[in-house]
Amino acid sequence: MKALIIGASGQVGGALSALCVRRRIEVYGTSRKGQGFLYLDLSDETSVRDAFVKARPDVVFLCSAMTHVDSCERDPELARLVNAEGPALVAGECRKVGAKLVYFSTEYVFDGSAGPYGEGDPVCPVSAYGRTKLEGERAVLDVEGALSVRTTVVYSHNPASKNFVMQLISSQRSGARMRVPSDQFSTPTYAPELASAVLDLAGKGASGIYNVAGPDCMSRYEFALRACAAFGFNPAFLEPKLTAELGQAAARPLKAGLRTGKLAAELGRSLPPSEESLRKIAAIMKQYE
Repeated sequence: MKALIIGASGQVGGALSALCVRRRIEVYGTSRKGQGFLYLDLSDETSVRDAFVKARPDVVFLCSAMTHVDSCERDPELARLVNAEGPALVAGECRKVGAKLVYFSTEYVFDGSAGPYGEGDPVCPVSAYGRTKLEGERAVLDVEGALSVRTTVVYSHNPASKNFVMQLISSQRSGARMRVPSDQFSTPTYAPELASAVLDLAGKGASGIYNVAGPDCMSRYEFALRACAAFGFNPAFLEPKLTAELGQAAARPLKAGLRTGKLAAELGRSLPPSEESLRKIAAIMKQYE
């Protein structure tokens, strides 16, 4: 089997790439910056087509997106180009070659009024990011056998990433204060476990929408406290704030998170609790000391 990972230089794509290698899956990775990867820019139709010609994939994992929520709000046209039209281009190429398409979606397709959410709950995005990701999801699901994976607050020990845990580690080490929302509730998801579950779903031929997220629904502030406890950090540098106090350009779904009963029924397991994943990160950090 040959896999094409669009966005292999990112956090999720990197975790998927590493796992594919361990499972002896032939993998081609793309990046908008090149740097040893196939070049692919979701806003450039030619680059999408060229990557498919070179990789000739059996399965495609679409990890890449414009993910900075406030940047999407400030430039909704660019967000739509990358998050909606780009996936539609990828979907078209998958149809041509008969490749299975796996798309990474988000809890931001919901308004955050009544989470955690199941796969069948009504969608109602409140930001340009959420709206464009939903458009991309719908374009992908038009491909026969496609799988859309909704996830959220993905974290790992990845110095090249700006995920929530890496921001926390950076703030603690620099002595900077870190403002953390106390009223945004979600289900944080460990990237290596996300990758493992998604590969297993794809291997079983799963299609449609699946939530793949951690089991613990908590506020960002509570998650930060758990991380500090796992890493041995004094949490005094954390400043709990209401979302309304943060001056963010885009609205956030406040009471969000994802329910994963469908995933558990399909794979016979859920993702591990955050304490376990944070302990793994703590062990990695000790290797760098």
